[in-house]
Amino acid sequence: MKIPCPYGLSALAAACLVIACGGSADDPAAPPAVQPPPPVAEPTPPPVDNAPTNVRMTWFGVTNWHYQVGELGILLDGAVGYPARDPNPAMVAKVHDALKLKGDIDVVLLGHLHGDHSVDTPEWAKQTGAQYYGSKSACAEAVAYGIAANKCTALYGGEKVQLNDHVTMRVVRWVHSIGCGLLQNGGGIETFGYLFTAQTKEKTLTWYVTDSGAGGKDLTTDQIDTDGVNRGAPLTNLSRAVRDAGIDGFEVWQGGPESRVVNQARVVVPAFGVKYFMPHHFGARGGFSITNGLHYPYVEDEMPELKKFLATAQVPQLYSKNYFDAFVYDAKGLRPDTNAEVKLAMGLPASGVGLGVQGTNPRAGDMECPGD
Repeated sequence: MKIPCPYGLSALAAACLVIACGGSADDPAAPPAVQPPPPVAEPTPPPVDNAPTNVRMTWFGVTNWHYQVGELGILLDGAVGYPARDPNPAMVAKVHDALKLKGDIDVVLLGHLHGDHSVDTPEWAKQTGAQYYGSKSACAEAVAYGIAANKCTALYGGEKVQLNDHVTMRVVRWVHSIGCGLLQNGGGIETFGYLFTAQTKEKTLTWYVTDSGAGGKDLTTDQIDTDGVNRGAPLTNLSRAVRDAGIDGFEVWQGGPESRVVNQARVVVPAFGVKYFMPHHFGARGGFSITNGLHYPYVEDEMPELKKFLATAQVPQLYSKNYFDAFVYDAKGLRPDTNAEVKLAMGLPASGVGLGVQGTNPRAGDMECPGD
């Protein structure tokens, strides 16, 4: 695995990014139009003789994803229970054993430090021996937990990591979700999105995942961190990553905020040519048990503006009905896949909602703000 290097542009090159502000991102009638610069071709195409054929994506709660790309396994977040103050080694081992039925874990990622995302992540790094990527604060916590300092890579945004000959990850400095009527301008939780490109024999597969994110002016506002460093505007950062990858967008968007997603969608979907939206970050409120099954469902009608926008844009929503639902993404597109063997190992049914009683989202009715 190669050491990450920054892909940040010079001030002059960054000026190529055009953000035409006909209105704020809070104004659905006139969202900013983000125009990524023309793509730059990759200088040397990777070998295709041993290229992967697809990406297998498994969701197992909140923003936990396992991506198997050929022989490469990638884990995001990995929370195995909530609320929790300390890692749960036994449950991490159980989930890891189940996931190993379809692959393994070579890379561990964290979107941001928060109780429903990060408590178990250091344990995943310890049990798997994988390289861990997260914020400087996350690495400090991991080292205190017993992870060797060289096994945790501190991120700042703008890094390019060549995971193997066929899979590249670009780190996007993003922004954490906030409430209605507020503006996040740095000083909050360090939050990252990850743009992946995977070269198969037939095409380059592209997906972008975030485990949180604001949905208004924050997206086009430069974020000043606690050290006084300007980390850029989230949409500018994403555009730079796309340009650096030599692509004109990404097909799969896994959006992680719990609310206000429509304000992101109005900009991200047209600007980056999104073909599939995979909402996540649901099922955590009120606490969850990973072995009982999803305790409240994702309901499209709880976000009517998002549903209406995506329908007009002809972008389908694909989401899990229970923990360990799986999807396959390849040259033919994105589709659900059976995962009965993994679910059986977790004591979950092959289909359906699981053993526990499924209720309603505690935040139902509060998933979009007035004016969205």
